[in-house]
Amino acid sequence: MQAVLDIVLPVFGLVLLGYLVARTPLLTAEGIKGITSFVFYVAIPVMLFRSVSSLKMSDSVDPLLPVAYFAGVVLVYAGANALARGVFRLGGDDGAIFAMGATYSNLVLLGIPLIYLALGDEGLIGILLIAAAHALVLITLTTVLIELARGRGDTWRRSAVTAGGALLRNPVILGLAAGLIWGATGLDLPKSLDRLADMLKAAAPPAALFAVGASLARFRLVGDPAQSAAMIAIKTVVVPAVVWVSAAQVFALSPLNVAVATLAAAMPTGVNAFLIASAYGTYRERSATAVVVTTALAVVTVGLLIAFFAPTP
Repeated sequence: MQAVLDIVLPVFGLVLLGYLVARTPLLTAEGIKGITSFVFYVAIPVMLFRSVSSLKMSDSVDPLLPVAYFAGVVLVYAGANALARGVFRLGGDDGAIFAMGATYSNLVLLGIPLIYLALGDEGLIGILLIAAAHALVLITLTTVLIELARGRGDTWRRSAVTAGGALLRNPVILGLAAGLIWGATGLDLPKSLDRLADMLKAAAPPAALFAVGASLARFRLVGDPAQSAAMIAIKTVVVPAVVWVSAAQVFALSPLNVAVATLAAAMPTGVNAFLIASAYGTYRERSATAVVVTTALAVVTVGLLIAFFAPTP
């Protein structure tokens, strides 16, 4: 248990620190944007490049891992959408945001650094397999449903193409691809560049976690309590449980890959759910509430899962 606390407490301590600093005049909205940009465009891509380029691929890398993950997530997404439409009587656009808020995990800023700290380089490769398609699958699905609900059936094709293009320009994907290509050459980086990459790799997890907390400072707990509670319960309990069944029972993945898939599913709601809601001008308050509350609950839920899955000395 002490080993788990040594992972979880510093991780969420950094999130809390980012939140507290962002509530003071020391860190402005522009400052938060700058830190997030550094993490997303520099630190995380270099960390991925450095880790992947020096890692020897092994049998632990299973191409069925993302299949098992998305099989579970998309199933829950469909159920959450049906719940939103049938029980809460939401429209098609609000129902899509509800489903995204209930299933979209914060993988880049929280999942990658946390799983890397808990499971090491092999766990990092697994989370990257999932993260590579995460935004493409869930953002595209949500966008298509919103466009169809608003009577713009011809727009969903353009939305899918735009999402695919954005994926190819995503710095996380570019860092991963560059690492794979460089690793395949068998060459070593020049010593100075190798040291620089190591420094950025070390900076990525704490900077990303601080950025998560700072970003949360702009959200408020408002909106329909029943709908927010349903979103939060689905994201915190149902998604990890269904993904675990998919990974462990249906696809029979290795214990390491089951751990990666379940931990990824247990990550709190990612801010992209709020950003999509804001872009379409609907369901903003409730999606923001899901982001804040699931992040707070993850201190306990993710900690318990790490205690269950992570190897301890």
